[in-house]
Amino acid sequence: MKNLLCCSAAVIMMTGSATAQDNRPTIQPHELTDRAKQKPPLQLSDQQRRKIQDALVTAHSAQKTPDKFEAKVGEKLPTKLKLDAMPAPLINQEPVLKQYDFVKLDNDLLVVDPMDSTIVAVIPRKFPKEQATQGSAPSGQTRDPATQGDEAETTKKN
Repeated sequence: MKNLLCCSAAVIMMTGSATAQDNRPTIQPHELTDRAKQKPPLQLSDQQRRKIQDALVTAHSAQKTPDKFEAKVGEKLPTKLKLDAMPAPLINQEPVLKQYDFVKLDNDLLVVDPMDSTIVAVIPRKFPKEQATQGSAPSGQTRDPATQGDEAETTKKN
């Protein structure tokens, strides 16, 4: 008889705790997606933008800008462009960038949310491809060391 009472009490306790859990509102899967989309926009200071430019100047992942594509914050990234992970040293300096990837184009660096391929920041490249291929850099600037090899420190002579 004692065993029967113990078992009955255990069943009642389990039922009671299950009922208590049911009082909490349940989160539907679409609500999780909606909450993820509501994350605040990435706000980068000028110093953070310079750090990104500096860290990605030697990244050998430049891609040709697709025809008729204009990089704008909030736009989806064309599927033909490949995302690259942010370099670890940059993430160590700027932890906010951990959740983002990047795309290096001819003239711009795109910071992209990899969850939905949305562009969250457009930063001009430190050494745009157009500038690097014109023969010499403007006065006071150097060529892109990633694309110019030993001539990286050459400056335009006046």
